[in-house]
Amino acid sequence: MMPSETVRHGDETMLRRLASLSLAVVLAVGGAVGCDGDRREGIRPEDLTYEPLEFTPPNPTDYRTELSNGLVVYLAEDHEIPWFDASLLLRDGPFLEPPDKIGVASLTQRLMREGGTTSMTGEDMDERMDYLAGSVTATRLSIHMRHLDEGLGLWLDILNNPAFPADKLRRQKEAALVSIQNRNQNVTTVAGRTFNDLIYGEDSPITAQQTEGMVNGFTRQDLLNWHQKYWGANNAILVVAGAFQRDEMLQKLEETFGQWRHAEKAEPPIPEVQQAAEAGVYMIEPEVIPNQGVIRIGHVGVMQDDPDYPAVDLMNYILGGGSFSSRITKVVRSDQGLAYSTGSSFSGGTLYPGTFAASCQTKNSTVVFAAQLMLNEIERIRTEPVPQEDLEFARTARINAFPAMFAGGGMGGGSGIFRTLGNFASLEFNGRPMDYYDKYVERYEQVTVEDVQRVAQEYLRPENMIIMIAGNISESRAGADELLPNQATIDEMAALFGGRTLDGLATKYGDGTVRILELK
Repeated sequence: MMPSETVRHGDETMLRRLASLSLAVVLAVGGAVGCDGDRREGIRPEDLTYEPLEFTPPNPTDYRTELSNGLVVYLAEDHEIPWFDASLLLRDGPFLEPPDKIGVASLTQRLMREGGTTSMTGEDMDERMDYLAGSVTATRLSIHMRHLDEGLGLWLDILNNPAFPADKLRRQKEAALVSIQNRNQNVTTVAGRTFNDLIYGEDSPITAQQTEGMVNGFTRQDLLNWHQKYWGANNAILVVAGAFQRDEMLQKLEETFGQWRHAEKAEPPIPEVQQAAEAGVYMIEPEVIPNQGVIRIGHVGVMQDDPDYPAVDLMNYILGGGSFSSRITKVVRSDQGLAYSTGSSFSGGTLYPGTFAASCQTKNSTVVFAAQLMLNEIERIRTEPVPQEDLEFARTARINAFPAMFAGGGMGGGSGIFRTLGNFASLEFNGRPMDYYDKYVERYEQVTVEDVQRVAQEYLRPENMIIMIAGNISESRAGADELLPNQATIDEMAALFGGRTLDGLATKYGDGTVRILELK
């Protein structure tokens, strides 16, 4: 079986399983109430049995090649429709950006397409691509095979000859300034930015923010210099899939991308991460004061390739990452009715450690109560072994979702094989183990209940816990009033966490100080 066929077989297996589950739900519902209104026994989804899911990802080496100029290409045939998809991974930022030029990498990339080239304006390119029913950016081409030669020509023109016209640069700068002026108004935006600042530090390139001075200072020459410095074959990986013959496409790519110049070798300095802020309670108030507060509770996380990450991921699935099956969602949303959106994430970083974050958005008077409930669940999973059935549920969810990583569609578009090639290219681009997907299922299958409790105790760290609230400071800090229907649980949490206000949490998880932060 060819690798591309393996991917499609995985897609079909997953789709058949989803179809079976949908049918089971219909039968269960339809069988529960008969046409005459009498209740009848039907097939319940949990009573269904399936053959074990078998899915083997293809081998990356079957698709990898290099052009004469050293450009790495991941290439595969896909004859389902007469279409061509290609994307370019380019190593040009953000860690390469000077401290006074934050955003120059993304600005350069946008204007390479919007601004057009030295031979074709952006508007003319828009019109032409509309006529061809395709799309092209600086890093992506999607087009019918009959128009491939013209599409590749336009793409290479963008890569080699961007114009960076002054009027388009001015328009981009105006939009950036509006964004900067408004970024302290939305409570969710303020919460996310502030939490990351507390984790990584305000001076870290991970969290670096543009200023109005930076934006006003951008010149056309800055973009020309950045393009000249980093946009070249030795800093890129090309992903290509479509209805072509492999040998013919390799020759076509050699005649086009094989002539792409070399640039200065991009070697971005990956920042070392140590948690910037000490444990404790932090509050910040957006410019537009909301009637709800956003809570982020967490600390610095782990790397995705850490041997413990599958156990950490399953632990977090049980804690708050498994939507309605998770503990935080059940307690905060279903049981107490405090929030529509709540849960937790334990992101594994690829270049630097990610974050652990339990989150919730709730009305000001229940901010303290919701935070206490989440902290209580964090402590419970650290101290009590999870039931075997909870682990099996989480493990099954993760393993059954594995084939979807190679399925087509989604936000990125493209076919299953195109997404598969993108996965492989990303591994190489980020310097990760190329056998990551080969060992994925096995690593999850090996996790035990004891592993879950061990990683919960090791990687959920109360001594580093940051409790950050964005919202109305005075109302959120005061805690729950006496008019809520959850008084018994409120009193229980207050007894565990030092009272009904944020000051109790500040004492338990810090030095007793609630730190009020200023907007940046």
